[in-house]
Amino acid sequence: MTTAITPLCKLAYRYGTDKCPQLRHSYTPYYYELLNPHKKRIKKVLEMGIGYMPGMPEKKVVYDAGLKRNYHMGASLYMWRDFFPHAQIYGADDKPGTLFTDDRIQTFLCDERKEADIINLIAQTGPDIDVFIDDGNHNRRRQVFLAKTVLPLLKKDVIYIIEDVSSPYELVQDLAGYQCEIAPILPQTHDDNLVIIRNTSSQRV
Repeated sequence: MTTAITPLCKLAYRYGTDKCPQLRHSYTPYYYELLNPHKKRIKKVLEMGIGYMPGMPEKKVVYDAGLKRNYHMGASLYMWRDFFPHAQIYGADDKPGTLFTDDRIQTFLCDERKEADIINLIAQTGPDIDVFIDDGNHNRRRQVFLAKTVLPLLKKDVIYIIEDVSSPYELVQDLAGYQCEIAPILPQTHDDNLVIIRNTSSQRV
């Protein structure tokens, strides 16, 4: 897998999302390899977890001294929008202050711990999601609950990604009913791991 700075890494850095190696995680080089061949056909992306920093939503850009970055509200949603030229980007979070709309970006209030909220979210976005990213609560039990709740609602060929996984092998065991893969990246921190799920067990709603 490439470790070079890719165009997606540059977009991530521009908006201040820590998915890129310039700031913290090793995700964007892997994402570029995985998704770039399909970028023009991807129509819908849904990310759980929008991100929030003190000073928002009054300010759309806040300086984060810890990571020495200018963090744009909804940073990764803007990254995905700019990367996928034909995609509608959806974000979901349980904090009302994170919600916003912009060109090809729509966000929803959703508590990932509640099945009814998850079902309502997919009813609003539609089940035809091409890429789903779980960047919400990084607790393994909640990651498993979200995956087991949302995957049966989505189309069969969705690419489902769980970010910030502290114990990837245990998580894969918890999701034994699905085709899981631990992404071949070089972790920079203890939770710098991705698990990719192919939704072979899903049913359309």
